[in-house]
Amino acid sequence: MELPVRIKRTSKETPSPEYKTPGAIAFDIATIEEKELPPGELVFLRTGLIVCIPEGYGLIIASRSSTAKKNLVLANGIGIIDQDYCGPEDELKLSVRNVGRKPYRIEKGERIAQGLLVPIARAVFHEVDRVDAQSRGGYGTTG
Repeated sequence: MELPVRIKRTSKETPSPEYKTPGAIAFDIATIEEKELPPGELVFLRTGLIVCIPEGYGLIIASRSSTAKKNLVLANGIGIIDQDYCGPEDELKLSVRNVGRKPYRIEKGERIAQGLLVPIARAVFHEVDRVDAQSRGGYGTTG
């Protein structure tokens, strides 16, 4: 299934998002900045991308597997991009932390994260006086 998604590249250096293999479910996201990242430090990296998420979908930003090999992590674990984050100043940025013991040099065009478009259902919450399901025993009870 193909889903039309409008994007704006804020710079000619911005690589277009792309799926690297026919079976890939997420597209790679690169940075347009070059930075030296000392151990333990956090940096916000520009991607040069504004992505207009189609109605009924959300965009999840996650680390690429190879990013962990570099001792880099997305500081917020994952990013969740809403449908209404699509204005002229709403460039995707990656919060990246160096969890290694040595400085890491981030290069322009380096693929740091990946984006996954997912269908979204909006909950309609109904408060109840009681719940009838049996309790499972609390946090971590399945081992």
